[in-house]
Amino acid sequence: MGTQPTKIALLVSSLMSLSAFSVIAAEATTPTANVDETITVTGSRFDRSAEQQLTVINSIEREEIARLNPKSVADVLEILPGVSISRSGGAGQATSVSIRGSNSNHVLVLIDGVKVGSATLGTVSFNSLSPENIERIEVLKGPRASVWGSDAIGGVIQIFTRQLKGGEWFAGAEYGTNDYIRGSFGTGMEHGNGSTTLTVNHEQSDGYDVYNGAPVENDDDGYKRNAISLKGAQQINQNWQAQWNGQYDKGNTQYDDVYASGSADESDYANYLWNLAALYSNDKFSSKLALSQSRDFNENFRGDDINVAVSEFETKRDQVNWSNQYLAANELTFTGGIDWFNEAVKGDYAQDERDIFGAYLLVQKQWSKLLAEAAVRYDDVENIDSEVSYNASLSYQFNDQWRLAASTGTAFKAPTFNDLYWPGSGNPDLISETSESYDLTLHYTADNIRAYISVFENSIDNLIAWAPTGEKDDFGWDIWKPANINEARIQGVELSANFSVFSLDHQVAYTYLDAEDKQTGGELVGRSENEFNYQLSYTWQQFDLLANYHYQGKRYVGGTDYLDATHKVDLSIGYQLDDAWSLRLKANNLFDEEIISNQNYFSPGREFFFSVSYQAF
Repeated sequence: MGTQPTKIALLVSSLMSLSAFSVIAAEATTPTANVDETITVTGSRFDRSAEQQLTVINSIEREEIARLNPKSVADVLEILPGVSISRSGGAGQATSVSIRGSNSNHVLVLIDGVKVGSATLGTVSFNSLSPENIERIEVLKGPRASVWGSDAIGGVIQIFTRQLKGGEWFAGAEYGTNDYIRGSFGTGMEHGNGSTTLTVNHEQSDGYDVYNGAPVENDDDGYKRNAISLKGAQQINQNWQAQWNGQYDKGNTQYDDVYASGSADESDYANYLWNLAALYSNDKFSSKLALSQSRDFNENFRGDDINVAVSEFETKRDQVNWSNQYLAANELTFTGGIDWFNEAVKGDYAQDERDIFGAYLLVQKQWSKLLAEAAVRYDDVENIDSEVSYNASLSYQFNDQWRLAASTGTAFKAPTFNDLYWPGSGNPDLISETSESYDLTLHYTADNIRAYISVFENSIDNLIAWAPTGEKDDFGWDIWKPANINEARIQGVELSANFSVFSLDHQVAYTYLDAEDKQTGGELVGRSENEFNYQLSYTWQQFDLLANYHYQGKRYVGGTDYLDATHKVDLSIGYQLDDAWSLRLKANNLFDEEIISNQNYFSPGREFFFSVSYQAF
């Protein structure tokens, strides 16, 4: 950890750098071009403009996703500041996502407002999600348990599925390295004062040998991925609307038996969600009642003739959400509601289901150039202590370009079923992991430029880790169980800038992390001190070009060992044949760098993909 003067100097120099950078970039841009207004919903569950958001939220729209031509959701998230990815191989392999140095299970993931993920592992399988079915992604930085409840310690990722108007449709096909094949189709169907979108996608790849440790399985580790989503709305009258959405993901992933023990080396998954909602709105009041269910299912088995035990993990989560917003007089807004969850898991657990109840209230008030927000939430998790979470934020608009926002908040992560009730090693006495954070962000917005720099700190207590109980088993070995024993402090600086110079669009993202284990004073495992992403895009007549460079600094992996820093360059070139037909060539890891983000697991080498698509919009 650095000294306090060093941190203050870092903040001052960063803010000065942003000021100078913003002025230079603004002078170089075209005065008539304006940055598009960004509307997000993840901060409060209702539409808010960028100026009304007091937390940092990055969003990626469908157009940029298409130009990136990603092979996984992680490929999309990786270009954002503050988001770090760790992969055990390529697109179909296990992937973890961290926001601002938090653990991967400290990130809440939503699909169209529905919480997804495993209640046994406490994480989300990002490798099962198809980027082709995604319309937009919003990534909220920092704690938001005061609105969403458990898991939102590092941030919230919300994925919105594709939505087309009636009569619109698309189709696409792609082929690439390692016999990668993709086929996709989507259509919008109009029905009176409403429409429904149906999208389907299939992907498969023979893969490559992802594991390079000893012992080695000399085989390719491929994957198959199928996804179908349905999303629609019907306007009943001036005030009432019905909404529905559903998604089904099914696939198979091959991986290596790293212990050469004849254990599982392949898995099937079948995940789904559905959501039905009724909305009422008038000039002052909006209300939404939603009923939903999600399932996360995974079966692990041996892919060859060796007979091994099959293991299954399944989470079913029933949800009821009631959210309301009232626009009072004098720029005063009240937002609040209740959530109820029932989580049920499959397996030989001492307890295989629990109820979670939460109620929240958020108040936002505008006084001229000053905007204040306060949020508080109460959560009761069955058989675990209740939690009260809060956020308090304040921003000041100096002028049309400059805005300063400060916030503080708390969050929590409830123990998983594995932590509490895993047969023979669970600890039912665990309490929730908790955090307290601070954030100071300076925003700059002008003609054709949007930038911010954020300084943050997050202290996390009661982290769950394996520890000896002081007891012995029948063989004299120490008995270990999960315990609330670890503490961490994460500090950092996050920078983002989008601007245009000489008809070239630039996107810069940088994150500095100082992540400390508070008990030992050492580094936290798996964090990069520096991470940088630069994206350049250009459009000329029927051509478009997108080049992306990603740098990830060295990562501490324990003892005296570090993973080397990595450099990765991707290139995407598109050609619009006419109003409907388009071609795209994508090159991943253009310079064939050896990239390891998880010990002994290699990311793909150089890959090429060619796609053709038709859009009737």
